[in-house]
Amino acid sequence: MLALLKLIAPGRSRQLGTPEQWTVHVIGVSAAVLLIAISFGWYIKREIALFLFLGAVLSLAFLTTTANPLRPTGRSTPSWCLVALSLGSCGYFVWMQPVHEMRLPMIDELSTADIAASIVLIALVMEATRRCIGMILVVLVATFLAYAIFGNRLTGSFAHRGFSTQEIVDHLVFSTNGLFGPALEVAAFLVVVFVVFGALLDRIGGADFFYDIANSLVGKQVGGASKVAVVSSGLYGSISGSPTADVVTTGSFSIPLMIRTGTSRTYAGAIESAASTGGALLPPVMGSAAFLMTDFTGIPYATIALSALIPALLYYQSVFLAAHFKAHRDGLQPMSEGETPSILAVLRRDWAYLVPIGLLVWGVLSLNRPAFAGALACAALVPVAVLRHPDPVRLVKTLFFGLSDGMRGMIGVGVACAIAGLVVGTLSMTDLTGKISSGLFHMSGGSPILTILVSAFVIIVLGMGMPTPAVYALSAVLAAPALIALGVAVLPAHLFIVYIASMSAITPPVAVAAFAAASIAKANPVLIAVVACRIAMVAFLLPFVFMYQPALLLIGSPAQILISVGTAILGVLALNAAIEGYFMIRLDGLKRVLLFLAGVGLFLPIPSTEIAGALLLSATTAWLWSTRRSAPRARPA
Repeated sequence: MLALLKLIAPGRSRQLGTPEQWTVHVIGVSAAVLLIAISFGWYIKREIALFLFLGAVLSLAFLTTTANPLRPTGRSTPSWCLVALSLGSCGYFVWMQPVHEMRLPMIDELSTADIAASIVLIALVMEATRRCIGMILVVLVATFLAYAIFGNRLTGSFAHRGFSTQEIVDHLVFSTNGLFGPALEVAAFLVVVFVVFGALLDRIGGADFFYDIANSLVGKQVGGASKVAVVSSGLYGSISGSPTADVVTTGSFSIPLMIRTGTSRTYAGAIESAASTGGALLPPVMGSAAFLMTDFTGIPYATIALSALIPALLYYQSVFLAAHFKAHRDGLQPMSEGETPSILAVLRRDWAYLVPIGLLVWGVLSLNRPAFAGALACAALVPVAVLRHPDPVRLVKTLFFGLSDGMRGMIGVGVACAIAGLVVGTLSMTDLTGKISSGLFHMSGGSPILTILVSAFVIIVLGMGMPTPAVYALSAVLAAPALIALGVAVLPAHLFIVYIASMSAITPPVAVAAFAAASIAKANPVLIAVVACRIAMVAFLLPFVFMYQPALLLIGSPAQILISVGTAILGVLALNAAIEGYFMIRLDGLKRVLLFLAGVGLFLPIPSTEIAGALLLSATTAWLWSTRRSAPRARPA
């Protein structure tokens, strides 16, 4: 049984030989340059660009990932065959695009070659998904496809009229509601430029810059190493948008530093995992799910980014306070003076990094053209790279390998968006979306609270086996209609899904951020994930709060926003103190219960409970202050 599970498990990274390395680099750099040029405004037909993007992603997936963990990591002839099939099938669609452009979808007949190429492409996407993500998503897609084929044999409300093979292929491959639909389009025309920007920034030393900034700001505080991890991961993650990439990049510095200064291996990995996960929620870039949200909802990305700012800052307040209280409770020492540079010295040396980042923020928020803003930021990195690497040969290598790294970073996102398109296409074709949403609503008996809880449970379960973009794409068509039917506005409903889906990076048993941190911390990944969930517990509550208190999303009057943000800040403080067992002094059971009740009261969107929570927090704080003042102090020797 164990051997069978390993045979169908995701593959592992392949050790590339020289031919494979250069093939990966050529495909990656070519695709990255093409997509950045499109972001700058160079015109190419949408369909052709998507065919080329999918062909590149599939080829990179088969070249860099083994079929399963048992396969050797060296050269593989079957993988080269799959690469040839990927390029061939996508090349067929590029070649036939003028012909397909003239046909009437769902009316004109498809040729045998069209159907064969489509089936091959669907099979390739599913195989790439199995290798890169896992069997759970493949089984889910196969289930939906089986429903499309055999659903007419069912009885009751879940039966449909039945579809021929040509109808299924036409809808899934030749329409804009399937494989080449919104999910893949967002990945190709939005997400990729930001992933490439993050890879280029990392290649020219951006991760070191963020680490030094964080170190200069909080390194001298108690528990400075943990706080440096939180701040640096937030800064870098807000640009990269990828929890796993954030862990691997900033965690390679912060986790060993935390362990060296007295933090346990498990807690060091958990802090880094929790902090890196928040990067997918923090503007200006956020994660790829937020880009998908713009397409699903029609809400401008700048509006989404501004609305997500306060909850994201509350998330980082929570993780930072967890590190702060834990450090005081355990008596950890600050980092030494020699390890903490001054902020002025860092800015004097590395001020140039702020230019592309500033352009990115300005472009996203002011121009409302995130793809162009990302491309502009990539271009602005070139002068920074010249300053950092004046040698022409090294400069060219830095930019070349940065572009290649960016496309390799798109493998998981691209495959996830492609497979999500198949699921969304099947759901729209069979009208299963409305049936499942109605089922969620009836399962909860029409209760708003239960509907939200059931939706969150479904999202978390999906997130245990899938990356965030795929989770969001599915949940947006499954859970969002049920939430909106309750009277929840579109923006809070979809941001709720984004936040819950993003937490899948630290949710056991498949917690990708925790597994990445475990490889650095040399600790149990499941224990890291459990501790990370405890650290980020408040983050699991925030989506429920802003569903009923949209002022946290900057929706409402200035007074409502001010009150909501103020009570949320105090609630985060109280809950973290209760969870970590420290607030000015070590806390016993009663004090922790009082602070926990105060935090819950401050979070509940009811004026009376907010007032009661604030009064209880004030009284408990006064009690703790007086206890601290009256505690005997050790006399100097």
